[in-house]
Amino acid sequence: MTIEEAVRRYVGVPYRHNGRDMNGLDCLGLIWRFYRDMGVYVPDSDGKPIDKEWYKEDPERYIRGILRVGKPVTGRLKPLDLVYFQLKGVVRHAGIMVSPYTFIHVRENRPVMVSRLSGLWLRAYAGARRLVDEQD
Repeated sequence: MTIEEAVRRYVGVPYRHNGRDMNGLDCLGLIWRFYRDMGVYVPDSDGKPIDKEWYKEDPERYIRGILRVGKPVTGRLKPLDLVYFQLKGVVRHAGIMVSPYTFIHVRENRPVMVSRLSGLWLRAYAGARRLVDEQD
């Protein structure tokens, strides 16, 4: 499957907390499925229950999981890089670059969408991981 085909497949899928299928996805579920479609394995959780306000009890949980995959991106972002964001002081949102300037993601109460990495998202950007070495 190409990146473009995967984008078409997922855009519009509704948000669902802990969602891991086409009936609804959360951002980790989208990442897990999208990368799987690209032939890249990432875990879909850390094996612990994920309640809606997990970040209040363990604010480092998301970033711990992210740092276990791939390698840090030090240069320009490329398609398939995993990007993550700090919202209200906690890294708790992520998406996947689908072009040099846009990423696919899903947020609570909104369907899967593609957004530009600018404005709010650029200010919230906390880093990126490269899971696939060869992309152009």
